[in-house]
Amino acid sequence: MAIPSHSFRDVQKQIKPFISSQAVISLTKGIEAKTFHFMSDIIREELPQVPYGVLSGPNLAKEIMAGQPAGTVIASQSELVRYAVQQALHSALFRVFGSDDVHGVELGGALKNIYAVAMGMAAAYKVGENTKSMILTRALAEMSRFAVKLGANPLTFLGLSGVGDLFATCNSPLSRNYQVGFALGSGKTLEQATRELGQTAEGINTIVQVRSRSEELGVYMPITSALYDVIFEGAPPLSIALSLMKNGHRSDVEFVLPHNEV
Repeated sequence: MAIPSHSFRDVQKQIKPFISSQAVISLTKGIEAKTFHFMSDIIREELPQVPYGVLSGPNLAKEIMAGQPAGTVIASQSELVRYAVQQALHSALFRVFGSDDVHGVELGGALKNIYAVAMGMAAAYKVGENTKSMILTRALAEMSRFAVKLGANPLTFLGLSGVGDLFATCNSPLSRNYQVGFALGSGKTLEQATRELGQTAEGINTIVQVRSRSEELGVYMPITSALYDVIFEGAPPLSIALSLMKNGHRSDVEFVLPHNEV
């Protein structure tokens, strides 16, 4: 299923009468508004007897359609589902890796959309490579902090569905979220940017959901918070960069050196 997250539950209900022995695989990279449910959570709620998995990774559609080599990740608790998807999709130009960290893979796919918006803004401001590198690596730190709080394995973020998808989405003008960020950084409103894009940019909804959830959980996410302030509170885009330069000394790599020992 490759549909926007806001329609995912309704479609599950519609297809329920037609599902018997099939497995359901989600390709949606997003989080349900208000409930903060992942697509796998919705599948379990609406189709409790159905085996399921999620497919995620650096998979820009135009590049795949152009026949360029790519890889993706199928995450499922079911070895049978993982194997079936690998067998069905593997080809000379497309490799499918396996994982059992369903929520970790989903979080990688959803959270990277936030930082693609930030990188689009950065590109509009023509920031240097040093700044882009800092945004990208601190984004990965934010993602892993948040994911661990929700029970995911931080090592998942070192793979294709984590840093792989983050790198591809944050560096590609083909990304819808990057395009929205670039438009916002160029002075356009969110309404103008969304209308011109003519497609869903999951990152905007994800910024709202993750900011709220991170505050509830007490997770430090300065880039996400700054993006929210820029998009919804009228703060200057420069505040995203400034958010990375404050709040004292922190360790470089999450879970290696505790921040209180820096």
